[in-house]
Amino acid sequence: MDLNIRYLLAFQPDPALRALLAAQQPRAGQDARKLDPARLHLTLCTIAECETADPGLMARVATALRDGLPESPPIRLGRVHARAQGAEVVTRGRRAEVCAFYEAIAARLRRCGLSPMHRRSGLRPHVTLGYDRCQFEPFDLTAFWRPDELLLIESHVGRRRHVVLLRLALAPPAQTSFAFDEPSLRLAA
Repeated sequence: MDLNIRYLLAFQPDPALRALLAAQQPRAGQDARKLDPARLHLTLCTIAECETADPGLMARVATALRDGLPESPPIRLGRVHARAQGAEVVTRGRRAEVCAFYEAIAARLRRCGLSPMHRRSGLRPHVTLGYDRCQFEPFDLTAFWRPDELLLIESHVGRRRHVVLLRLALAPPAQTSFAFDEPSLRLAA
């Protein structure tokens, strides 16, 4: 099978955080022209990989998730490092909330015959900054965000094209955090 289309569920950072992440691409050895900041996201799971577009997938996902989603989990970004192919920023501290969110939506998808792919070792939340080979000293980026929607994205593999097919509003947290509870966006020295 020649993989052309990948469908994934993801969170997209707000515009200010996307700008901060994009500003780190050169420091992380990435050509910023290759990855539009509008495409930066945190993937929860891939739910299908196909040769051609699947026109019925959006309706199946909407059906699986129609009865409301769990509350929005906090995302705490922390360390930027090189990986085998590219660079990424990984979460720091507790990930229990985002992992619980993932497990809740994965269970709903499975009940409708859609199984998350590539997660045998569990969820490792991160945002990919680019795919260029690189070497650099890891550095810290302290950022907190709480997503307000879950996206179904159709990714055209190797073509630098993402199409948002579905936007699902997330429930706000039961208790909001106070401004002094979480760090603002900042780059650690």
